[in-house]
Amino acid sequence: MNQMVISGVHSQTFVAANLLRTEQFYTEVLGLPVVKRTVHHLDSHLPVVTFGFRSFPGEAPRGETITYVEWNPIFYMMPEKGFTDQEATNRGVASPRVGDPKGRWGAGTNHHLALHVPNRNGLLKWKRRLTDLGIHVTGPYNRNYFHACYLRDPDGAIIELATSEPGFGHDEVVLGSGFRAQPKENLIGGRDEVSVAAETWPHPVPSVTSDFALRGFHHITSISANAERTEKFFVETVGLRLIKKTDYLDEKGGTHFYYACDEDLSPGSVLTFFGLPGYLAGRLGTGLSHHFTLQVENDAALKEEHSRLGKLGVEVSSIQNAVYNQIFHFRDPDGHICALSTPTNLTVDEDADSLGQKLCLTEAGEKDRIAIERNIAYRPAPVPILE
Repeated sequence: MNQMVISGVHSQTFVAANLLRTEQFYTEVLGLPVVKRTVHHLDSHLPVVTFGFRSFPGEAPRGETITYVEWNPIFYMMPEKGFTDQEATNRGVASPRVGDPKGRWGAGTNHHLALHVPNRNGLLKWKRRLTDLGIHVTGPYNRNYFHACYLRDPDGAIIELATSEPGFGHDEVVLGSGFRAQPKENLIGGRDEVSVAAETWPHPVPSVTSDFALRGFHHITSISANAERTEKFFVETVGLRLIKKTDYLDEKGGTHFYYACDEDLSPGSVLTFFGLPGYLAGRLGTGLSHHFTLQVENDAALKEEHSRLGKLGVEVSSIQNAVYNQIFHFRDPDGHICALSTPTNLTVDEDADSLGQKLCLTEAGEKDRIAIERNIAYRPAPVPILE
């Protein structure tokens, strides 16, 4: 097995139909700041907004980010292979195929992003706040290793809010040493759904206060049609550590495997996969994650991992300069897009105290600022490439 070079989870990138609507959701409802406004490094026709997490006294700052790329043609599918290669991205954006732009999760796609809430009382406050704002929330569910509620972003992507207690180690001494069955009362058919739905915070929660504000990522969950194949890939090829094998709580016969991206098992450092044998493949599009990104320490480590994965037969993209980080993409055995990246530096074109205040463009992009801003404002339909 490869020694763990990956230092943690870097980011998750979603696809939205309307960035303004998404921004209002994250800033006004969830209380997260915009830390960057720009365009995609592979095609300037794709607007991008990135959200970060606020810092709190006595707590280490969190570096994870949530990025949304806007795909807005109402009757065009998103390019099937996504935005991972320069030429394919340019062609796909200019000449997309007619069809439904909405994504569909399934094998080979993300299922949800889980955000970290300090404790269960905080979880209940989020449930009350969100439901009072007209947002449907399910939970709080006891997931054995944490408690969680679920909601959807404006395009339908699933967002989980999860606590850190009781943690991954309470039911085994050596993490990942064997399959751990879930208590019946946590499983579908065994839990009291009416009681779960009725539980909430007793008072209105009109604003997001520091006691329950979102602290960063908790975990990222994707879907696999073959749990053992996925385990072999992420442990033996990518180099993560398997820390938990258990039941998928919401469908009989499914499994749930957890992988650590650092040695501390800190919130935000965990990937998980639902194992659903024979599950239908998903489709990229709005309301779905495009990819998740894992982080390595520096450029040298990124180049080393790029070379190592290539030699192991993993199809990798070129290493790309994404302005704020260096990145390359690859796919897991189910076809889900993954990426490795260097740490993000958002201050290359904005001061730290004014992040997200303007549309940031590269030097080359500045020459086309008027055209780029016009494209973002009016959202014209794509013009097919002439052969």
